[in-house]
Amino acid sequence: MKKILKIIVISFLSIIALALTFVLTLQVFEYQPAEIIPLTIENNEEMDSTKLVQLDTLMKIMTFNIGYASLSETEDFAMDGGTKGRMDSKDGVLANLSGIGNLIISENADIYLIQEVDEGSDRSYQTLQFSYLKNILPFSATLGYNYRVLFVPFPFEFSQMMGKVNSGIVSLINYQVASSTRVQLPGEFSWPLRLANLKRCIVVNRLNIEGSTKQLIVINVHLSAYDDGNMRLQELAKLQEIMLAEYNAGNYVVVGGDFNQTFPGAYTITGEDEAGKSIYEYSPFELKNPSFWQAYGMDNTWFQTNGFQFGVETPFTNPTCRLLHQPYDKLNPANNQYYVIDGFIVSPNVEIISTRVVNANFEFSDHNPVVMEFKLTP
Repeated sequence: MKKILKIIVISFLSIIALALTFVLTLQVFEYQPAEIIPLTIENNEEMDSTKLVQLDTLMKIMTFNIGYASLSETEDFAMDGGTKGRMDSKDGVLANLSGIGNLIISENADIYLIQEVDEGSDRSYQTLQFSYLKNILPFSATLGYNYRVLFVPFPFEFSQMMGKVNSGIVSLINYQVASSTRVQLPGEFSWPLRLANLKRCIVVNRLNIEGSTKQLIVINVHLSAYDDGNMRLQELAKLQEIMLAEYNAGNYVVVGGDFNQTFPGAYTITGEDEAGKSIYEYSPFELKNPSFWQAYGMDNTWFQTNGFQFGVETPFTNPTCRLLHQPYDKLNPANNQYYVIDGFIVSPNVEIISTRVVNANFEFSDHNPVVMEFKLTP
């Protein structure tokens, strides 16, 4: 009996020691980026000095969260109430990546802001997605990392664990880019959760304008998702600070990406709960189940006060994102949970011509692309 008890105690202590060793290893190798990081702009030398932005000229921009080419119509995801963390095969990832590439090329945009792009991650079978994108579109290209972890032990089923992750947000721009900078956003999860979590950032791209001392500032965004809403508020406040500073300096500002917040017009506030937090009602894509992930409403007050505009498709006919609590239900599309969280925000001196959601039916990603046409007013 004593021998059995000794074995049990030794086994228990060994498990504890292994767990502590793993956590300490993640701590040692934790990605801790500086607040400001200048990024290398690839292919930029191919954009000669004549490839500059023009005032009062139609431009097209696309934002697309590609879900590391692994969150297509067949997939669910553990954080959304599903069970998976990766696709069943590399062939599935490559098929999605090809479909994503075709969607991107077909739009013939001038600027692409792409989120959740892996470059050698276990969860996407080591596919080099940034390399693929910059090869199919030989534009000026930057990758701002926001997720670099030695090993993510989630989901807890070993075959579904995401493992090593190298991922970020990619900007592909068919103009000469003067500079591109990764800016760290405030807020973080508590220890030890932060060790295996994203380090959210924005990427600020500066484009010179023909015959002007002003610049076009193109900002790529992917804000937090699985917080209680407070981190998203901190991140948005920092983004607003940067946007306003650039506009006050005389520049043109275009922000695009996945905000993980419902755009104004697609929600109303119906009251407050016992903790004093707003209660949201979403329309036309209502929250079907109170246990589902909630994309809290983006407060419109600051934007109205400062004259910034939203580049979103109105009326809200097409969703930009679906919940991954289940594979996409193609037979009964109304059975899916939808959101309006991807789009654009522009400064008052930018004229929005049109905005539309590319309804790709979530075939290759859990997001639909959003495309905006705009002009810079002289």
